[in-house]
Amino acid sequence: MLLFQKFLSRLYLRKVLLLFVAFELFFVGFDLLRNLKRLPDSANLQILYAVNKFLEFINYTLPLSLIFALLLAMLQIIKSNELVTLYALGVSKERVVKPFVIIASLLTLLYIGLNTLPYFVQSLETTNNIRRMGTISSVSASIFLKSGENYAYIEQLNPHDKSAIGMKIFKIDDGKLTEIIEAGRGHFRNDHWELEDVTIMHKPHITPDNVAEVKLTITTHKTRDVLRGFTPRIIDTLFQSSPRLTIQDSFSALTLLGKQNLRTEKIRANLYMMLFFPLFAPITLFGLFFLFPPQHRGANLPLFTTLVIFGTLVVWGILFTLTQIALNGAISPEAGIILPIVLLSVAAWYIYRKYR
Repeated sequence: MLLFQKFLSRLYLRKVLLLFVAFELFFVGFDLLRNLKRLPDSANLQILYAVNKFLEFINYTLPLSLIFALLLAMLQIIKSNELVTLYALGVSKERVVKPFVIIASLLTLLYIGLNTLPYFVQSLETTNNIRRMGTISSVSASIFLKSGENYAYIEQLNPHDKSAIGMKIFKIDDGKLTEIIEAGRGHFRNDHWELEDVTIMHKPHITPDNVAEVKLTITTHKTRDVLRGFTPRIIDTLFQSSPRLTIQDSFSALTLLGKQNLRTEKIRANLYMMLFFPLFAPITLFGLFFLFPPQHRGANLPLFTTLVIFGTLVVWGILFTLTQIALNGAISPEAGIILPIVLLSVAAWYIYRKYR
């Protein structure tokens, strides 16, 4: 990396760190002031609430910090005539923008990587549970799901402990109920549910000839393995209006739902939101760079700054709104998330080709 690129990298990183910390402290502090009376008295839960709020707000503060840090860095080198000096020395715009794009892309990839961690993805759910119920985990009740040709009912599900109470499996053969598996408790281990103290009721095949002889067979077992691949988080999330899964769980959920021929719009929207929506920051940064004037003489920097801030917030707000609509299943996730990012990329490429 050349000397001027090292200088720009350090300058940009300082601005990113400054804005990121400032945004996080502001939003977390404001949220604590608003909800402090609604939090439990436990100091541990209050600290957990603040930490999870910090993680939750990263979804909003990081992309804005990356773009506004470019604005601060560019204004500084424009006002000090460092940018026009670089251009006068024959440095191209592509070489100047390179450190900004690389750093923004690396931080964006790091953020995408965080979405593989359950604790980070579930931060919003954790803060809601602490504020509403005074606990970090919640219990889902009366869940009914389909697994192949069979059906399952779960009376209570605790995703945090990976346990369930009151599980029933209804086995279907050729459209007829043949067996019911009942268990008081179950735990998810090694990619399957292990039922404890199992009672199996087997209904034999009934024909006009044996209707008087056949009878229901009831057996008991200590354990029984069922529902392979249905993790507690996937089961719980499938019954939420706006599902939040890690990246790897989203792929697993898509596979499971695909086998059942069930709708996958919300799961795809959740996956696209984690993989593609974060690209908003480096794409916008790349296109925005080529709109900056090379020097402050003859340029209305206050007006330009206002337009950049306003335009960034408007574009980010539109993309965020479309993402939330796609998460709720109102529009196709491809139309609500991928298409806007593609259009933004086209706009950034057009600006680059026109002003480079």
